Amino acid sequence: MTIKVRQDDGPIKRAIRNAGWLLAGKGVGGVFSLVYLGLAAQSLGAERFGVFALILSYGQAVSNLAQFQSWQTLIRYGAAHEAAGDYGKLRRVIWFTVLLDIGAALVGAALGIAGVYLVGGQLGWSGEEQTLALLFCTSLLFGLRGTPTGILRLFDRFDTAAYAETVLPAMRLAGALLAWLTGASILGYLVAWSLAELATTAAIWWASLREVKRRNAGHVHTKGPRLRGVVGENPDIWKFAWATNLTTSLRLVWKQFPVLAVGWALDSVAAGGLKIATQLAGAIHKPTLALARSVYPELAKLALGAYEDVRRVVVRSSVAAGMAGILAVAIMAIFGRFALDLVGGDAYSFVYSVLVVLTIAAAVELCGVVVEPALVALGRPWQVLLVRVIVAAVYVPLLVWMIQAFGLIGAAWATVCSSLMLVACLYAVFRRAVNATASSIVADDTRGGAR
Repeated sequence: MTIKVRQDDGPIKRAIRNAGWLLAGKGVGGVFSLVYLGLAAQSLGAERFGVFALILSYGQAVSNLAQFQSWQTLIRYGAAHEAAGDYGKLRRVIWFTVLLDIGAALVGAALGIAGVYLVGGQLGWSGEEQTLALLFCTSLLFGLRGTPTGILRLFDRFDTAAYAETVLPAMRLAGALLAWLTGASILGYLVAWSLAELATTAAIWWASLREVKRRNAGHVHTKGPRLRGVVGENPDIWKFAWATNLTTSLRLVWKQFPVLAVGWALDSVAAGGLKIATQLAGAIHKPTLALARSVYPELAKLALGAYEDVRRVVVRSSVAAGMAGILAVAIMAIFGRFALDLVGGDAYSFVYSVLVVLTIAAAVELCGVVVEPALVALGRPWQVLLVRVIVAAVYVPLLVWMIQAFGLIGAAWATVCSSLMLVACLYAVFRRAVNATASSIVADDTRGGAR
C-alpha cells in the first residue's frame, strides 16, 4: 500500500524552505565558530593554539564516533507511522532512539578515556594536556541531540530547531569573548565550548518535548508499552541504525583525522593551520548541508512509493549544489588570504594554498551531498556504508603518505582525491539502486496484471 504524502508544497520547495531555517542556525554557528577560533588563535599563539586544535579535534572525533545518528532512524521509520496517524508506534520508535543515544554516550565515554592515553603520547601531549582532552571529550558526549533533532525534522518544525540551535553559537561566542578578555588558557576555551554544547542540548530537548506533547494532544491511543514490540513493528531497524551510525562515524576521517595526522607527522603549528583552513573551507558546506538535511525527510516520504520523484529531487539538488561549489572556489581564491588574516592573523598566511585546495575538495563533495540521504531514504544505508569504508581504506594511507611526501599541502590534495572517489561511487550506487527499484515495481505490476 502506498502512503500519500501531503502535496501542499512540492518536496523541493519544502526542502528549500526548511534549508533556510537550518541555514539560519548553522550559518550563524559557522560564522561564530570562525570568530571563536580566531579569538583562540590570536590569544593563545600558534603553538598553544595548535595543541588546542588537536584536543578539539580529538574530542569531536570521539563524539562523532560514539553518537548514533538516531535522527535518521527516527525519520526513516517514524515517517510512515506519522503519515498513517499511528502515534503509538511512533512513540516506541522515539523511545528506541533515546536508548540508542544513551548507550552510545556510555560507550563513547569509555573509548574517550582509553584513547587519550593511547593517542596523547603520539601527539606529544603533556600530562596536563591529556587531562584536558579527557575532560573535554567526555563533556561532548552529553550533547545527545539525535532524537530531539529527528522529532523536530519529522514534524516539519525546522524553524523551532533553528531557534534552539542558535543557543550553541551564541553561548560559544560569549564564552570565547570572556576567555579572551580574561586572558584564559586552553582550559577556558574548552570550557566555553563544552558549556555551549550542554546548553544547546537542553534547549533542543525542551523544544522537541513540547512539540511531541502538542502533536499527541487528544491521541489517547498513544498510551501503552514504551518500547516493547518496536523491533517487530519496524523491520530491520537495528540494521538501519547500525549502518547509519557507522557511516557517519567514518565521516570523522574527513573532518578530524587529517588534523590529528598532521599533528602526528608534522607539528602542532601545522595542525592548527589546517584546523583554521578546514573550518574556512567547510563554511561553503553550510547551505548545501542544510539542504541535504532538510531534503531527507521529504525523500523518506517520497521513498514510500514515488521513486521517480526521488531521482528528480536528487538531480535538481545536485545541480544547484555544484553551481554553489564552483562559486565558492572562486570566492575563496580571491578572498582567502584576507579571510585567513582576519581569523588567525599573519601567523597563518602559510595555509592559503591549502585553503584553496580544501575548498576544491569541498566543492566536489557538494555535488553529491544529496545522494547519500537519498540512498538512506531508499533503505540502502549499508551500501552507503560500504562506499564509505572503501573510500576510507584508500584515503587513510594516501593521506599519511602524502603528508610525509609533500607536507601540509599533501593533506589537502589527498582530501580532493578522496572526495572525487566518494562522489563517483555514491552516484554509481544511487543510479543502480533507483534502476533496480524501478524494475522491481514494473515486475510486480506485470505479475499483478497477469493475475
